[in-house]
This record gives sequence, C-alpha cells and structure tokens, in this order.
Amino acid sequence: MVLRSPQDALYTLISDWPVKGGVHQQRAIDFCRAWLAGRMPAETVRQAFILAALEAGVAINDDDEDEAGSSVLKPSV
Repeated sequence: MVLRSPQDALYTLISDWPVKGGVHQQRAIDFCRAWLAGRMPAETVRQAFILAALEAGVAINDDDEDEAGSSVLKPSV
C-alpha cells in the first residue's frame, strides 16, 4: 500500500488498521484531521503515522519509491 497524503493515512488508520485503539493510532488520526483543517504540517502527520505503524506491527518502507516516483509514506501538502 502506498500512502500519498495524510488523507490516505486517515482512511487507512480508520478503515484498514489491524489493531484498534492504540494510543499512537488515535494520535495519528487526530493529526490527520488537524492536517485536513490546515493546523498540522504533513511531516508531523507522517511521523505520527510511522509511530502508529510501529505500535501496530505494520511494516513500513519509508525509503523506496513507487513506479510513479512518489515516496512511500511521504505525505504531500
């Protein structure tokens, strides 16, 4: 799965997350919503999502690029 924005991350955290109720999951959800309201930088949301992924045991690849050239888990603003 490639996430291209905090909006993608929010959908994943709410709909497809394997572990519900984690502290970092909720914080990442709150940060995604703050980004949507223009109150949070995308990089902060990205960091919160990574912590949530670690908490849930979700594998992340923060360095590779997909075929379109977008970095995985690097939200755009």
